[in-house]
Formats: sequence, C-alpha cells, structure tokens
Amino acid sequence: MINQTANKIVSKNIEENSSKGSMTEPFHGLLLVRKQAGLTSHDLVDQVRRVFHTKSVGHCGTLDPMASGLMVLLIGEATKLSNYILEQDKAYRLRAQLGLVTDTLDTTGVILKTEKVDLSEDKVRETAICLQGELTLPVPMYSAVKIGGIRMHEFARKGEAIEAPVRMMRFYDFKNFKQGTDWIEFDMGCSKGSYVRAWIHEFGQKLGCGAAMSALERTGSAPYSITQAHTIEEISECFARGEISEYLLPMEVALPNYKFIRLSGLDETLFSNGQISYGLKSQLISIFKPGLDEGVKVLSRSTGKLMGLVGIESGKGFVIRRVFKY
Repeated sequence: MINQTANKIVSKNIEENSSKGSMTEPFHGLLLVRKQAGLTSHDLVDQVRRVFHTKSVGHCGTLDPMASGLMVLLIGEATKLSNYILEQDKAYRLRAQLGLVTDTLDTTGVILKTEKVDLSEDKVRETAICLQGELTLPVPMYSAVKIGGIRMHEFARKGEAIEAPVRMMRFYDFKNFKQGTDWIEFDMGCSKGSYVRAWIHEFGQKLGCGAAMSALERTGSAPYSITQAHTIEEISECFARGEISEYLLPMEVALPNYKFIRLSGLDETLFSNGQISYGLKSQLISIFKPGLDEGVKVLSRSTGKLMGLVGIESGKGFVIRRVFKY
C-alpha cells in the first residue's frame, strides 16, 4: 500500500510537470529523504528518478526494506560525492526482540530458535552498554556484500554455505533506552560498514537467549539528521509547485568538514581543465593541514558553485580528486 500510494502521487505530478515542460531542467544536489518501512532503497531511488526525470540518482547507504528513516540521495553531478559521504558515521534507533534467532538476524526471517526470556531489565541494559566500541563481527548472510562478484544474500537464498567475512565495526553513544520484558529499544551511532543486525545478534548471544532486530530507523547520516528529511510524497508535491529548491541542497554545502577555497579568472579556468595553478597551490599550502584535513572544496568566486575537490597524496603533493561540470 505504501508503494502504491507513493507511486500514484509521483506519477500524477510527473504527468503534470511534463505538460508544463519543466522536466528538461537539469538538477544537481543532495536530497534528504525519509524512507518508509516496506519500501526498498532501490524503489525509493527509482521514484526520485521519476520525479526529477533523470537516471542520474544515487544514494549514500542502503536501508533494508523493513527499515525506515534518513536516506541521502544524490542527483546529477552530486552522484560523484557518494564515496566521500559514505565514509561518514550513521545513527539509528533500533528495537531488538529478545529470545529469538532467525536466519536473517531480524524478525522477517525464518525462525531458527526461540528461548524464554528471564532476565532483569538492568542485566539487558548493562549487556548492551558493555558492547559499545570496536567489535569484529561477521557480515550478515542476508546482505549486499559481494563474494566473488555474487551478493551474499543470493548465496543465502539458494541455501549455499559460504563463510561470512568478518569486519571491524564500531558502535557508540547508546542512549534513550526503553525496555519491556522481552524487548529493548535505544539510539546508537556506528561507523561506516557496521551492521546493526550483526550487533543485535551478538547482543543476543551475550544474553544467552538470542535476539533479532524487530525495527530500525536511521536517524542520522553525518552531518545530516532525520529532522531535515522529507517523504517522497512531499518532495513530489514540492517539485510539482516548482519549489524543489526548498528541498534540494546545493552541492557546495556538502562535506562541511572540508575547508574551502574560492577561485576566479585564470585559476578557475585551469582548475576546470584539471590543473592546479600556482595561485591555487599557494592557497592550499596556507590552509591545508596534512594528517588533519581530509580535503578541500574548490568553489567558483563568481557563482559560488562547487567546482571540485582537492586532496594530498604522499609523493605527489596536492591532487585534484574530483571536478564537477554543471
């Protein structure tokens, strides 16, 4: 029902805007979308492609169909920012069902074991808090990680036994606990590549009764928050009114942890052609701190637009990592 409702609204507004001829304008920027549970990440990306009438839409981290919350989508030239935004931490509101083990590590999977839960709330909370920090955990079998070019969930659905790769994951900032006799809910932060389902499974093993994820909401994808996000219906309606600039963040506001430099004249022209001018190099030397700064954003002084990203490499010095053309 969620998919059908969203698709109807999106389709209606696409037809209206197509008749106005407004679909030919190219768009470049970041879109903060609130995904609903029951919708796949691919479905959401496809709906945004239809709204903006472009195939050039990417995202910075998938969400399972049962999960809801913030997804950072990139449109046009902004898709080139994907790898840089993916590196940032995420925040979640999770709910774990105690006394349950499934093949998918969540409540949508096949039940492998059930146990009666006979634990105090203090014991459950203390066990969760003790599992903060860096943990080496297996990647869930039902995941999109590839082994030999094949996604792990494909092996799992075929019943083929493979050894799951292990990964260092970091979980931190546990807070806002709520509990019942056989469930617990709280907020957490985690590093790139961390799987909340894997943490919940480990949590259940430590408790001795098992645990499976029963709900998950992404509340943050640094530096963005769920409070900034909008539903696909809101975005589609805003686009239909010709007011999408209210929701589409310009590329120059991305990567706020990066310092920035403004260029003009010959320096700007050379950079657009993939060259670092003497003037740009002088500015980079004055502001860039090796070992501390990840990179520098280069902006056009005349338009304010993001022109590209510059970093530093051992033995090479300053290098252009990305040039944006729009």
